[in-house]
Parts: sequence; C-alpha cells; structure tokens
Amino acid sequence: MTRMRTVQQTVGVIGGGASGLAAAIAAAQAGAAVTVLERLPRVGKKLLLTGNGRCNLANRDRSPAHYHGTVPQANRILAGFDPEAWFREMGLLIRSDSEGRCYPRSMTAASVLDALRIRATQCGAETLCDTRVTDILPQKQGFLLRSDTSSGARELRFDSVIAACGGSAAPSCGTDGSLLPVLERLGHRVVRPLPALCPIPVQSPHLKALKGLRVRCAVTARCGDRALKTESGELQFTETALSGICIFNLSRLAAVHGRSLTLSVDLLPELDAQAVGTLLRTLLTQRGDQPAGDLLTGLLPRRIGEVLLRSCGISVSAPADAMPQQAFGALAGMLRAWEFPVAGLAGFAQAQVTAGGISGQSITRNLESKRCPGLFFCGELLDLDGDCGGYNLAWAWSSGTAAGTEAALFKC
Repeated sequence: MTRMRTVQQTVGVIGGGASGLAAAIAAAQAGAAVTVLERLPRVGKKLLLTGNGRCNLANRDRSPAHYHGTVPQANRILAGFDPEAWFREMGLLIRSDSEGRCYPRSMTAASVLDALRIRATQCGAETLCDTRVTDILPQKQGFLLRSDTSSGARELRFDSVIAACGGSAAPSCGTDGSLLPVLERLGHRVVRPLPALCPIPVQSPHLKALKGLRVRCAVTARCGDRALKTESGELQFTETALSGICIFNLSRLAAVHGRSLTLSVDLLPELDAQAVGTLLRTLLTQRGDQPAGDLLTGLLPRRIGEVLLRSCGISVSAPADAMPQQAFGALAGMLRAWEFPVAGLAGFAQAQVTAGGISGQSITRNLESKRCPGLFFCGELLDLDGDCGGYNLAWAWSSGTAAGTEAALFKC
C-alpha cells in the first residue's frame, strides 16, 4: 500500500456538514476529483444552527482536557491545525471573546457556510444533494457506494471514501447515525452513541415553579461520594431539566452514569461554608422583621429564594428571624449544595453533539480504517466529543482536513 498524489484520484465524501466540507476542500486542493454526497436538499444545515446562529467555530484553547472519547490521534491533529488561519485564507475574518471562543466577524453562521461552499466550488468539488448513502462496498480497487436519491437508487464508484456523516444528534439536520450499522458490519468497533451537550432531566418537585429562571452558580456531578467534575456558569431551569452551558458540559457524564448521578448546585461558589453562614446572619440582622420571602432577594431571583426557603420548612410569609436554628442550617447547606438527582437521558433531538461513534481502535493515526484501506473518517462520526465552546467544530475542521488530504493521496 502506497500513497502518491494523482489528479485522477476520485474521492467520495459522505456528508456535507462541517467536517465533510472541510474534507472535500482538502481533498480537492490535493488534486483529487471530489464528490460530496449530502442526504438533505442542501449542505451545512446543522452548521447554520451552531452558536445560536452565530457559529462558535473554534476555541483558541484546544487542549486535550476539553475532549473526550477513544481517539488519541486527535491531540496531534488538533495541535497541527490553525482554524483562524484556515478561514482567513478563505476570506473569512475571525473574532474571539474573553474566553477564547471564536466567531466569524459577521457573527452569522451563514458567512461560515458561504465561505466553505465558495472554496469547495473554487477547488472543483462537486455536490450531489438529496443523496442518502445506504451502503459502502469495498471493491478490489476502490469502493462502491449505494444510495437513494430523489430519482431512485444509484451506485457510485470512488478510489477512496471519507465518511463524514456525523453522529446521531440533531436528526432533523440529517445526522441520525444510520450509517453506523453499515460501518459496524465492515468490522469497525462502534462505541454506543449517547446524547451530549444537552439539558439533563432531573428529579425535583420545584421545576415548574423555577421554569425560565437563570442563575450563575457552580454545578458538580457526583456519583455516590465521588465528585466527578465541576462546571461554572449560568444555570437555566426548564420544566423537566437543568440546562445552560455548565450543564451541557456535564451531560456526557449524565449519559454515561444515568440515574446514579446527582447534580449538586452551589449558588454561592465564591463563598465557603463559614462565609455563607456569616452572610445569612447578616441578612437576618438587616431583614429579620420582614417576611422570610424577602431574605434572599439581594442574592438570588425571588422565586429561587422562596423555593429554597420552603424546601427547608420555612414559611415565606412569617418573619425571617422566626425561623428555627435547624432551618437556618438547612438553608445555608442548600445554598452551597442544592441537589438534583438525574432522572434519565435527554433525546438526541435536544443534543448538540454525539458522544460515541467509531472507536479510535478501528483507525490508524491518519484516520484511515484498519479494516478497509482507503476508507477515512472525520468529525462527529468518530468517538470524540468536545466541551461546549467551539471545540467540536475545531475538531470538524481539523479532522476533515486531515482525512481529505490522506484520501486524496491514497493509492492501492
């Protein structure tokens, strides 16, 4: 098996999302004749939804600590790729915020997709939309792809193939994991796909009263007595779940540990236990003659304060200084550790990315299949997912570019 550059090399890219477009551009720039096969009427639908339409396309901190899964090859690939320089070459300027999150200067995801489509067209990549690949058949030389199209079944042949069809998250964008059974039949190990970067359903009788409220806090995922991970940021309450970026970054743990996990919310993370007690006593001195419902209004949204008070057996209408000492201690404890047992999994329709996919054990250091030489993988299809903040798109661009370059140079 050797690799050499050849203009005649044909490369099929399954999926016209972020990693697929990056792969198509790289393969075409390396001299291959590239065809992108996209199951939807147009490419990049999911990309348009990222970052609430602003497209958080990367993060300046791409350290391994922000990634999870079984693809150690990712560390080298991510470290060797500069998303800002890559997009600058396409005419797309980048801006970053104080936390290192990168956005297009226009702050619109459409600008990112336009830049990718323009560059792919300039490189000569062809796109076939409304084309759903249903099978991958390795041949003596190259691959036969079977697909369903708007005009019926179709077969296409390529020298090499890049599987860039995403995971199972956001199925309305064409990423439903339907190609994973095909890849598994070809001998690839598949780590069970689970929803990630999504709300976490929890058990609590108070969620309806808290629905729509937001509060800055620190949240710790606990499994029994073990603290697995702590995230800080804005927590959002929904009718059935906890949400917000800090929750999204814990959702992978919720998917793995399920109902054995508890989320512990620290509403005053900047204070230790002694300082919280001192603060409550100060508030009692200042407002002790007022209804207890007014006690925490300088710290938290009123409804959250009232829910905490009632949970500790404190009447919100009785004078604050009438609360028993035991209730005072319970309130101080809840401010630092308000516990929400995990109730189950969010659905893939609520998830931004997929945890799981093709295992790193099934691929070479260059993202090529160990079972089917000439078949390459990139993006969310692989068992690698990043934290919220541009990490997953950074992986899409870098892995797509790596897979596209290798696929263009592959030769049996």
